[in-house]
Amino acid sequence: MLLLSRLATLCLILPFATAAQNAAPTIQPIPWPAPAGSTQLWNGHDITGWTIFLKGGIPAPDGYWTAADGVLHFVGKPSGYLRTEKDYSNYHLHVEWRWGGTPKAGTNNSGIFVFQHPPDVVWPYSVQVQVKEGSCGDLISQGGLLFPAPDTNPTIKKLAPPSEKTVGDWNSHDIYCRGASIEVYVNGVRQNFVDKLPADSGEIALQVEGYPIEFRTIWIEPL
Repeated sequence: MLLLSRLATLCLILPFATAAQNAAPTIQPIPWPAPAGSTQLWNGHDITGWTIFLKGGIPAPDGYWTAADGVLHFVGKPSGYLRTEKDYSNYHLHVEWRWGGTPKAGTNNSGIFVFQHPPDVVWPYSVQVQVKEGSCGDLISQGGLLFPAPDTNPTIKKLAPPSEKTVGDWNSHDIYCRGASIEVYVNGVRQNFVDKLPADSGEIALQVEGYPIEFRTIWIEPL
């Protein structure tokens, strides 16, 4: 009888435990200060700990990036990315970004790469979390990384209507990499999820693809 009683109690507890584990994370307003126990990936004034790679392996031209008042600015051309020099796994990545200038609709394009592996190429083995206007939250497999069935298409479209803000306003991407899964929130709206990926760790990169973009408040929190 005691065993049956304990089993019954366990059956009551398990659904609630599962629900708690699957509960949507709490997304804070931006700017979202780095929480206790997190790591600032960008120090706010230079690119120590990061490497720039541009299409063709060319050196970054003068003025390609600048930093002031905690904001990292890229001119947009040539295309490439800024990647971490370390690998990361099992984390919540928070990145805030906005477009510069007055782009023609649909021309402003960027992305955030996770699970990135060498070599440096355009574009590397990784999953791109899309930042392109109108497609924020799409997931793109690139560099030979393949999505598992049934999502074998190289792009997994976002789940909800566009949730990015007006050009010039700050946006946030919150990317949860748990094991071999990726879950994406854009300005607090859940936009994508993929599981059973062929990678569960790697570098993180900020893509520059033709249009001026700014980043700030980039941190990573272990899960």
